[in-house]
Amino acid sequence: MQYFDAFRGCQPNMASAVYRLFDRLAAVLLPPRCLLCQGPGELPGRDLCAPCEADLPWLAAACTRCGLPRSPAAPGDGCSHCRDRVQPHRACHSPFLYDFPLTELLPSLKYRGALANARVLGTLLGESVVRVGRHAQVNVVVPLPLHRSRLIERGFNQSDELARYAAEVTGVRLDRHALRRVLATGPQVGLSREERASNVRGAFVAERSRVAGRNVALLDDVVTTGATAAEAAEAVLAAGAATVEVWCVARATG
Repeated sequence: MQYFDAFRGCQPNMASAVYRLFDRLAAVLLPPRCLLCQGPGELPGRDLCAPCEADLPWLAAACTRCGLPRSPAAPGDGCSHCRDRVQPHRACHSPFLYDFPLTELLPSLKYRGALANARVLGTLLGESVVRVGRHAQVNVVVPLPLHRSRLIERGFNQSDELARYAAEVTGVRLDRHALRRVLATGPQVGLSREERASNVRGAFVAERSRVAGRNVALLDDVVTTGATAAEAAEAVLAAGAATVEVWCVARATG
């Protein structure tokens, strides 16, 4: 069910409130159903069955700094991709590679309002963070914001919807107002690494009173080149954050 089709163009707070009402009612009234095979989901209230969950493109071993796949036996901190690169965030964690069916589930969430996907994927992200203990190293989860014009157009922020479930699972405080997107940048799709970095330069401003002295986890749906996450991390550090790391549902390798 595409909850937001009737609410596109509405004020985002109204659209999100309507979704949350649907979400609560569905959890009570409807049995969980797997998003992928349409069979019974896992209880309590997980819209994914165990076989389909096992078949997801789990990222078995990754570089803790940039999140890209690496050999479990690889020595040292960092990998050949990031060892010599300066990046503002200390770590990047993702449970999945950006491969099928994440290449269907995340765009459906982002562009077609399939917000049941956020409940499943945000929960899985939170559980993955807990398994590796990263939740104990941060004070606050901050979703990557949309520019207000894009937020009004879409009616919701997919990173915000993912973050509320991840924060619930990890027990880390969620702050939706710590970071603002002040530039309405164009899409990143199809741009080179350098073009992506240029496209988002100066796009974010962090609220010092909300991040100063804190260990911040920035949460997004997909990290591709890392340009957007890096620019957001720079803004948070400039506002006085102690450390910044990135949590994302999926890590792209191309």
